[in-house]
Amino acid sequence: MNVITCLIIDDEPYAQEVIEEHIKKIPFLQLLKKSNDAVEGLKDIEDLKPDLVFMDIQMPEMTGIELIKILQQHRPEIIITTAYSEHALEGYELDISDFLLKPIRFDRFLKAVNKVKRQITPTESKTSQYFWVKENGKLVHVPVDDVLMVKGMKDYIQLYLKERKIITYLTMKRIEEILPANEFMRVSRSYIIRKSAIKSINGNTLETTVGEDIMIGGTYREVIRNEINEWLR
Repeated sequence: MNVITCLIIDDEPYAQEVIEEHIKKIPFLQLLKKSNDAVEGLKDIEDLKPDLVFMDIQMPEMTGIELIKILQQHRPEIIITTAYSEHALEGYELDISDFLLKPIRFDRFLKAVNKVKRQITPTESKTSQYFWVKENGKLVHVPVDDVLMVKGMKDYIQLYLKERKIITYLTMKRIEEILPANEFMRVSRSYIIRKSAIKSINGNTLETTVGEDIMIGGTYREVIRNEINEWLR
């Protein structure tokens, strides 16, 4: 699944919370950060390069419209979120993706996000190449090509990368949605492995290139058997 990375730029904490809760309900969205004003948001856009920004209009120091006008090259998709409908025309003249009027209903939010999803093709989506996780309070850029294996640890996961390991607060379900299914496979409740990192299969045991043997979970054996049969054809 191609994940769309996103950023919230809004000076109202409650508005941020509403949008964040909507984002959590949509599997292909990944929230990178919440920015409290347009100045902070501009820096976050430049640093994090999100695919999509949910942007308020009325903010101190700089309005959302002024920020959109500053953004030129590599501008993300933008969905305006505001309580003032009079900004709609000006927003569309700046080629925004959609305009959401507060309070934002989830059904309307989902419609706007699906519109953006259709606009972003797989070759344009940066998340087919990397994703972001939190480590020790900071956001860390993780190239998909560096991931060899994932180990589940209740509400945390351990990412086995080519050069190091990262423990981060993320569920197995979420990381499984982020990683491309044609390159990775779930082999038990606790492990996801890159297919090319499997050295050998001995009965119900996988020998991996990361130096750990993994027991194949009972409910996953049929899936792995079918995968092997595809390789042998």
